[in-house]
Amino acid sequence: MKMRRPHHQDEVEDKTGTIIGDYRLIEHIASGGFGSTYRGEHILTGQPVCIKDCHLISDEDDEILLQEAIAMWDLRHFSIPTIRNVMRLEDGRLILVMSFIPGLTLEKIVDKVGGLPPEHVSWIMERVLNALKYIHFHGVIHGDIKPQNIIIQPKTHTISIVDFGLSMIKPTAKSDSKGYTPYFSAPEQMAGKTLLPESDFYSLGLTMIYALAGDLTSVKRRSVPEETPDKLCDFIKRLIVRDLGSRPNWEKEDLCETIREVRAQCFGRMTTNLKPIPGL
Repeated sequence: MKMRRPHHQDEVEDKTGTIIGDYRLIEHIASGGFGSTYRGEHILTGQPVCIKDCHLISDEDDEILLQEAIAMWDLRHFSIPTIRNVMRLEDGRLILVMSFIPGLTLEKIVDKVGGLPPEHVSWIMERVLNALKYIHFHGVIHGDIKPQNIIIQPKTHTISIVDFGLSMIKPTAKSDSKGYTPYFSAPEQMAGKTLLPESDFYSLGLTMIYALAGDLTSVKRRSVPEETPDKLCDFIKRLIVRDLGSRPNWEKEDLCETIREVRAQCFGRMTTNLKPIPGL
């Protein structure tokens, strides 16, 4: 069982400016246990792309990157990156090329402005649920919903979920989870058990607590801030029940409809009219 841990940037060589196949690496975005992620561009068209450079050359890490590509290959949703290419380099490294998603991660927004107002958290939550409904319908469990993997375009109130490195395709009772991220993973995932859509719901609930509170302490305590409207608080608490079977599921409830009803009850409307996030 692999646990995903932060990876110090200086541990991975920064290849900004390098040309890989038809692509040029423009800007280093992040480093992780697998390698580095870059903003790049297609040399001929100049179109932006996101490039995952897997610096670890091993069968296990190859399999993780290839499974990520396979999980995303046929997904077509405005809140999910599109796979452009998978390449094997001469030194054996794998490169995954995806559409580039502009914006700030939820983590970076919270780092900048602190905890977000509940109404903003509710529209972010609704849009993530919309994306999860789509991928779950297509048999894909994301497996790593967390603040770093939700990219937000504040001006248009749109979001994207990224990094399908821990995702599972049509898991069965014999499927073991590939790893987990501390603080945001469901109990069954940390135990190495099979993931279900409800596992993503659990991670989303904890992510929304982080967005509301602006700190990991509240996430560790599973504590929704007191100023959160009761209906929104209750909805989040339903997602983070330890017993997987007691969480909501798509067969019994359309959670996209539920969060819209919660927004109407809490704020008297289901749209914010693109109201700016304070501090951005």
